Amino acid sequence: MRSVLTIFCTMLFCCALAQPKQPARFELEKENTDDYFTVLPAGQDGVMVFRDTEEYKKGEGDVWKIVSLNTELEKRWEEELAINEKYIIRGYDLINGHLYLLFREGEYSKADYHLIRIGVLDGAIERYDIENEVELELSHLTVMEDKIILGGYVRFSPTLLAYTLGDDHWMVVPGFFKDKSDIVDLKSNENGTFNAVTLEKDYTGYFLRLRTYSNVLDILFEREIRFKEDYRVLSAKTTGFVDGNIAISGSYGAPNSTYAQGIYFVVVKPQGQKNLFSYHSFADLSHFFDYMNPSRARRLKEKAKKKERGGKSYKHTTRLRLNGVQWDGIGYLITAEVYHPKFDYVSRQATWHNYGSPYYGVNSFTNRANSRYVKQSSRLSGVDDASSFEYYESIALHLDNKGRLLWDNSIPIDDTETLSLEQVVDVTADSGKHHMAYLAEDKVRYQTILQDSVLSQGELDIKLLYDSDEIGHTYVGMGRVMNWFDDVFLIWGYHRVHNKHVPDLDPRRSVLFINKLTFE
Repeated sequence: MRSVLTIFCTMLFCCALAQPKQPARFELEKENTDDYFTVLPAGQDGVMVFRDTEEYKKGEGDVWKIVSLNTELEKRWEEELAINEKYIIRGYDLINGHLYLLFREGEYSKADYHLIRIGVLDGAIERYDIENEVELELSHLTVMEDKIILGGYVRFSPTLLAYTLGDDHWMVVPGFFKDKSDIVDLKSNENGTFNAVTLEKDYTGYFLRLRTYSNVLDILFEREIRFKEDYRVLSAKTTGFVDGNIAISGSYGAPNSTYAQGIYFVVVKPQGQKNLFSYHSFADLSHFFDYMNPSRARRLKEKAKKKERGGKSYKHTTRLRLNGVQWDGIGYLITAEVYHPKFDYVSRQATWHNYGSPYYGVNSFTNRANSRYVKQSSRLSGVDDASSFEYYESIALHLDNKGRLLWDNSIPIDDTETLSLEQVVDVTADSGKHHMAYLAEDKVRYQTILQDSVLSQGELDIKLLYDSDEIGHTYVGMGRVMNWFDDVFLIWGYHRVHNKHVPDLDPRRSVLFINKLTFE
């Protein structure tokens, strides 16, 4: 009787699980010679889409197309924006209901800038000309309240610049930055502050330096973070203030290697208090080896246990991209992805934004890593010359407020290759559960987890605009699944769609598609 009851309860629970739905789709036509679109989620404000049309208006400049959608993927407004042809886009961000497009006058890094600020809801446009006297090699960009913060290098020395809306020039952000160190994170916080993290080195080894600035560019918080001997930091992501502290997480490896051995986590305390460190090697995680074939996973787990019995630790190494760390009210959720770079040299020029990486320029569909919206990897990863990236797995770790591991889980990644090192799987929370999803060619693969348990998994076809539509071709490496708001995902990518059954419709159309994905 107990067995029957257990089966019955399990069936009821599975039936109660949220099922994936695609209640809305939006399309924009893209010819093969057109530039790519950029798709940015704006939370409850909807979605912003923009691109350079490569059209030209005499006396006005290059024409950019800007489209605003609501949360039902209905077009709110569409505008064409003329940009003087002497300007080259260098970065963008979307925050607090506004899209920011940052241009520079030509290729010269000491040239002046032009900023355009666009309201997501009303399409209101503001323009600002910004004088520049600093020869900055741009690497990071973030926006906070009425300021734009740039991070980069002046003669190999990290430098931060700040611009306040309405001014006519950049200001150098105060603080001594050590030569030949690396900026590894620049992030604005919800309370009007921002974090800057640099990786530095002295005779004792590598260490991080965290600075938190106020809106008026005063240093509120500065701390050195020293790690275990022979541990090299490969990445770093910060949180905002949680209980008066800032947390940093990233991957670590051996001193002279770009391969990760695990994930570190540190709660950075004010000066005079001891920072809280924790290190989580891949062998310590319950689900890290799940993407491998069972026999190999079993061998590696047995090898790790054998070393542990001998008083040693097993150091499994791999390429790992850290996606982020965030406080969810209970603990810290850390997500990362295992990947493999492929190398085929191409020459590229970067454009920076606040989503982790820069983008590049091209004017046709291609599988080469030279398109405008292809991102460059971190300076620390050692894969700057990679032409594409193959992904194996996404992992999720949940830590308590002291960095102790509460649970971990993972989802294997199949049939996914990108032209840049970027986040592939995104995660949403839903009543204690988490949904993990990613785009694999013309399908979405998903998994619902409850801590370290997998409740459901599957895949669904990308919903098309008409029942009679058929996908003729999917452009691999362009598009992804993104957390939009609450437990809702945004799916976007490019298809060539065939349809001979709808009157007045082009039988073959190449489109940017945007789909809404919910779990109901």
